[in-house]
Amino acid sequence: MASTPRAKKRRDTEGVLGIASLAVLAAIVATIALFLPPMPTHPAFAGAGHEEPQRGGTFVAFHESDVAGFDPLVEWNAISNVGLKLLFEGLVEHDSDLNIVPRLARELPTVSDDGLVYTFRLRDDVRFHHGRALVGDDVRWSLEHMLHPDTASPGATFFSLIDGFDAYRARSAEHVSGIRVIDEHTIEIRLSRPDQAFLHSMAMTFAFPVPRENYERWGTEVGQHPVGTGAFELEEWEAGVRVSFRRNDDFYREGEPYLDRLVLELNLGRGPAFMRFLAGDVDHIHRFTPTDYLWFRRQSAWQPHAVTHAQVDIWGIEMNTELEPFTNRHVRRAVGFAMDRDRWNRQRAGRLRTIGQPIPETLRAHDPNLPGAQVHDVARAREEMALAGHPVRCTPRGVGVEGEDCVAEGLDEELDLWIGEGPTGQAYGVLAQQDLATIGIRARLRPVSFPVYLEQTGRPRTATMLFGGWSMDFPDPASMLEPLYHSRSASETSSSNRAFYRNPELDRVLDDARVERDPERRIALYREASRILVDDSPWAWLFSNTKYEAWQPYVRNFRPNPVWDEMYRDVWLDLPRRRVARALDRAGARSFAALAPLGGRRGGGAR
Repeated sequence: MASTPRAKKRRDTEGVLGIASLAVLAAIVATIALFLPPMPTHPAFAGAGHEEPQRGGTFVAFHESDVAGFDPLVEWNAISNVGLKLLFEGLVEHDSDLNIVPRLARELPTVSDDGLVYTFRLRDDVRFHHGRALVGDDVRWSLEHMLHPDTASPGATFFSLIDGFDAYRARSAEHVSGIRVIDEHTIEIRLSRPDQAFLHSMAMTFAFPVPRENYERWGTEVGQHPVGTGAFELEEWEAGVRVSFRRNDDFYREGEPYLDRLVLELNLGRGPAFMRFLAGDVDHIHRFTPTDYLWFRRQSAWQPHAVTHAQVDIWGIEMNTELEPFTNRHVRRAVGFAMDRDRWNRQRAGRLRTIGQPIPETLRAHDPNLPGAQVHDVARAREEMALAGHPVRCTPRGVGVEGEDCVAEGLDEELDLWIGEGPTGQAYGVLAQQDLATIGIRARLRPVSFPVYLEQTGRPRTATMLFGGWSMDFPDPASMLEPLYHSRSASETSSSNRAFYRNPELDRVLDDARVERDPERRIALYREASRILVDDSPWAWLFSNTKYEAWQPYVRNFRPNPVWDEMYRDVWLDLPRRRVARALDRAGARSFAALAPLGGRRGGGAR
């Protein structure tokens, strides 16, 4: 519409008023900042200077969510895993260089020439927390209990190539024929086909031995009463507030663990956690608001006690393929092309590695030239909506207001978008809302506690759309593609395939890749799987994280583990800690930044 002199005058007036409003806001912000206290730029405490590990002390960490439970056979989320690695151990585990090393086993298992038979020899000095010695029967019972269909473990599919798996899952066999106890400390596992990821699977919590009597005593409540072989025992658990662990004095590794206690504060937001970290009341911080991140990175005194590392994870919008409108792959594709990933990254202070396909770039199977990979292309997204029968009609929002209002024909109902809890989930939800609106999809945010989120989104035909993520359990594409997209991973409860996506062609490719011994052929199969997935788009893949974490100067032996987040088991404290004089940041940089939503700077922040 052509501008009239009157309309132009109104816009000019609005422009002047807008500039004036911004000036007033800036003045208010500056005034407030002048009265905010300066920030300390140095750690509050230093260590005593010991070079050898010291025993004693309490280590305090935090998490933004509540704990669902500590049953290693069923729990599969980041915060539960923090406790599981303290309370339980496996026969083998991944070290910080991603090597598989023995733990409850004396050494790595012997493997038959055909790659089908693994023989594990157990240590004879391991005891559960309640005093009984670990024996081979515990390993067999724990694996069979995890694999039983009544347990509904999301990890069962990782062990599907153990001989007898199908008969046992179908309840036609009392035991899994491929699991055999040779003697008290020797156990043999026979596979039906060579499995290139089997030993990785045995390092997962699902394969951790547990005592049968504890499960018979507590039944479905066993996750609140964990008994393991780990370095720590559960001391106290105040739901939603904190959980504490005390040292296991009968731990089989002499002199370990070093800490007396470890406290995990629950439901502690990033902002309060950051302030407590600066005060020396929290010993490790692994999540920052964008503003705190930008400010903290500039404090040189902290940088020897901080590290940035790429995570092998994937985050995005998961669409339930059993529910309208996502039964139609054109709608799913439209969502994938509607997401403005660069904008998300800017608003998260540049800490995201944007991606439009299911395999992160840190794995060799990632294909940088993958045909059909999702990119931000609103025109193409609207074409996909039209192919699904929902043409999008957009009109400008009005004079002086940026953006468009879009309406999709036949898709005028709001869709629930499950986002979990906390301000970060809310921020991601708002970004998704804005991108979905460009193709005429209105999303209503459903913030819920993390345990509720896990329980509800893991049920079929329940959550239409959710913001979610997945972290690598072992360094192999099977660790991501099978639990998220294989038909076997879609279950009635605790489904890891929360898009409830089923595609026989993809299942075949993933099954072939799992047993393929030629590394290059195996990579080619996973790239073929990626092509199938982007064509069907059960997810809108958005980003992998770059993680920045810091610890107090007196915290020693903390090394980020690529597989396990917040791995505190081997930490020791250089005590007694001593208070040090600190300089203050009087520039008020953090104070200004804290008043800007989501950090607010385009392209701000280094990785």
